[in-house]
Amino acid sequence: MTYPMILRKKVLESLKQGMSIRKAAKLYDISPMTITNWKKDISIKPPNRSPRKIADEALKQDIIDYPDAYYYERAARLGCIKSGIERAMKRLGYTRKKKALNILKQAG
Repeated sequence: MTYPMILRKKVLESLKQGMSIRKAAKLYDISPMTITNWKKDISIKPPNRSPRKIADEALKQDIIDYPDAYYYERAARLGCIKSGIERAMKRLGYTRKKKALNILKQAG
């Protein structure tokens, strides 16, 4: 969870006025370690994950070529992780039901 900059400044101002880290943590319902980290660097950091995109056409072709494949098999072929395949298939409106995949294969 990212805390807003206003709250961070308010907590650090309380520390400057003599409040202990433990009291500030209890008052603002924040971990004492979080406040300690804010004392070192107050900036808001971006998330550490790098987004990966799965090409829609490549996924559609993989579904047509391998309709009974597991998510982990598709992930290995497309160079991503299983949950990425799950999200991409959901985004494109595909289900794991074999009837839906067979209809797609006939339409393709």
